[in-house]
Parts: sequence; structure tokens; C-alpha cells
Amino acid sequence: MADQRVTGVLFGILAGAMWSIEAVLGKILLSSLSFMQIAASEAFFATIVSLVYAILSGRSLKCKASSLRDILLVGLLGSVLAPTAYFLGLSWTLAVNATLLAHLQPLFVSVLGFIFLNEKIWRNDIVGGLMIGFAAILITSRSIESLAALRFGNLGDVVVLLATLCWAIVAIPGKRLTKVADSALIVGYRFLVASAVFLPLLIVLNQLVIESAYQMVLGVIAGLGYIFYYEGLKRVKASQVALTELSSPFFTAILAWFILGEYLTIMQIIGAALLFSGLILLTQKEQE
Repeated sequence: MADQRVTGVLFGILAGAMWSIEAVLGKILLSSLSFMQIAASEAFFATIVSLVYAILSGRSLKCKASSLRDILLVGLLGSVLAPTAYFLGLSWTLAVNATLLAHLQPLFVSVLGFIFLNEKIWRNDIVGGLMIGFAAILITSRSIESLAALRFGNLGDVVVLLATLCWAIVAIPGKRLTKVADSALIVGYRFLVASAVFLPLLIVLNQLVIESAYQMVLGVIAGLGYIFYYEGLKRVKASQVALTELSSPFFTAILAWFILGEYLTIMQIIGAALLFSGLILLTQKEQE
């Protein structure tokens, strides 16, 4: 059992590492490609990686017809709209900002779960939510001067928050899918749906190009990130995986500093600490 827990934690950390690389690679690709081309590239190659993984793992590719609606919703909202908005926002803000803001997702999931799944709101949810909300203000303000002038980030930060909300929304149908379909299959089909949308769109816009190996690497990284995340979920509780996946902003901060020359301000470091503390409270609701 201990080995399973250790393995699950390692998978969660690996997922965080993959998504931090995704943010930095996306920022690099934005210098030569449009945000839509990047989102499409991710979908194309993530589809291949996840479906090959499912086949090599001996998993069935069959899916119940009753799950088609949820698969389409997860694919369209979670792998088309959300990544498109994320990479668009990333073109206007820092990779560190984007990764930290993306980790507001558990707060959105908690609120949506209360509204649509009748999940109970605990005291930790309220306190953690307030901490996360204040953390978002500190992260997007970046400095005391901006905070005093009520300048909370830029349009890129807002668009990244839209992407985060989309990812949170798909947690509802995604949770239903995990009860009837294998995790690798869910990942494969969500990116397959996205590829089916992006391919004709890029052809019409005359933007269907593969000009950098980074495009392929981005898709592989994204696919592996989801696979590692779900492999972690098999072995440990969702709350534990959520905590280990918090390694993503840490990895992003290091990579963005070395590769992109980005840095965290003191206010953002305080905001990141508040964000992590708030997320820890959100994951401890079952202990109430």
C-alpha cells in the first residue's frame, strides 16, 4: 500500500512538471505561431499519445453511447475552448501568471459542485476560497503600486481565468465519465474531439502547418500530463493528487526564470503561498 501511495504521489508530481513545461513551450511557440495553431498542435499530438497509451495498456477503445454527450462536452469545452483561451491569454501575460491562475480551478470546481452536484460547502471551502481569491488579486497585481491603484492584472490574466473556468466546468461531466470509462480513453477521446474541430478550422484559415518540433513535444507533454494525473488518481485520493500537482507553479517559476527571463515579485510569492494554503484547505473537506 505504501508503494502505491509513493507511486501515486510521483505521478502527481510528474503531471505538475508536464503542465509547467506546457506553459513555457506555449510561450516559446507564440513567437512564431498563433494561439489557435498551438492549441490545435497540442490536441493533435496529445490524441496520438493518449490513444497509443490506451492500446499498449490493453484497454478497450469502446465507449458507451450514453457517454457521448459528456465526451463531446469535455472535448469541446475542455480541449478546444479552454486551451484556445489559455494560449491566447498566455500571449498577453507571463507564463508564471498563467500557471498560478490556472490553479484557481479547484475553487471553481468546489462552487460548481455545490451548484450542480449538491455537494456540501464546508467551512474550509469558504476560508480557502477567500484565501484563493485574495491570492489571485496579489498574483495579478504584481506590485504594491498596482494594488493601490486597483490595477488587477491585464486582459491576458482575465482570458486565462476564462480558460480555468472552462476546465472547472468539465470536471462535472468528467466525473461522470470516470464511472463508466477508462481514464486513458477519456483523455484520448477528449483530444480526438478537439482535433476534429481544429483540423477543418485550420484548413479554412490556411494555418495548418507543422514548422517546429516543439509543436509535437507540446502535444506529447500535454497527453502525458493527463495520463500521469489519472494514473495518480488510481493509487491515491484525489485530494492528495491535487496537492502534488501544485508542484506545477514551482516548476514553471524555475523554467520561466531560466528560459524566458520571467520572475516572481515579492507580492506574487505571498500570493502563491496564500494560493497553496487555500487549496490545501479545499482538499481537506472530508476531514471535517
